[in-house]
Amino acid sequence: MKVSANTKISALLKANPASIDVIASINKHFKKLKNPVLRKLLAPRVTIADAAKIGGTTVDIFFNKLKDIGFEIDITETNQSKNNIQKQDLIMDNFKKENIVQLDVRPNIEAGNDPFKIILDAIKELPENGVLQIINVFEPLPLINHLRDKGYESMTERPEEGVVHTYLRKAAQVSNEDLPEIELTEFTEFEMKTSEFGENIKTIDVKHLEMPEPMVTILQEVEKLPEGHALYVNHKRIPQFLLPELKKRDYIILYNEVDENNMKLLIYK
Repeated sequence: MKVSANTKISALLKANPASIDVIASINKHFKKLKNPVLRKLLAPRVTIADAAKIGGTTVDIFFNKLKDIGFEIDITETNQSKNNIQKQDLIMDNFKKENIVQLDVRPNIEAGNDPFKIILDAIKELPENGVLQIINVFEPLPLINHLRDKGYESMTERPEEGVVHTYLRKAAQVSNEDLPEIELTEFTEFEMKTSEFGENIKTIDVKHLEMPEPMVTILQEVEKLPEGHALYVNHKRIPQFLLPELKKRDYIILYNEVDENNMKLLIYK
């Protein structure tokens, strides 16, 4: 398979499952791909160029690793991609020269508050020609994609280990009248919170279990969760009898209904 900087990570994994270990070996930022939940969430959205920027590395390092397991590099498209990356660096400089409104959500995360709601509130109050600079410990990819669909542009950089700066602004060609109301749907909030937990997620599947085994299994697993971790459950339906028990124990439950017999639950404190 020929690859370029624009190739999605999901395409690499589909063409050669060994790509997971190869990419994870580049640096610790990519070890999250070994988590099946995060892999499903991130891989279809992130290109090699995106991943290189997220991980603070270069596209060429990716290519060298991928060549070792049989991938070919599309030189023509890669040269074009490198030109695009240089243009993006110039755009980033322009982002920083504009009217910056800084929002550090790290204290909110430490206090257990939802940073995505805070960010959306800040976006709504952003002045004309303003740029929101979000300082965080992870890149809010679901939020970036959500806002891109609403007419916003974004840039992300990692100035130091464990710190991510995301810049958001309204696209120049979009007027205030054309900009739709920004809301968090249940699915988007579910996805965002899953992304926020990163690798601190345990996944279980209770779809094949007969009642009351799903409820018993989930209660056993949440009791074993370390602080700051979440339980991701593949279920057939919303477990109505389980919800009161979890709420008594101060757990928060988010759900994402994929189809009639496929429900995803995220449980955490």
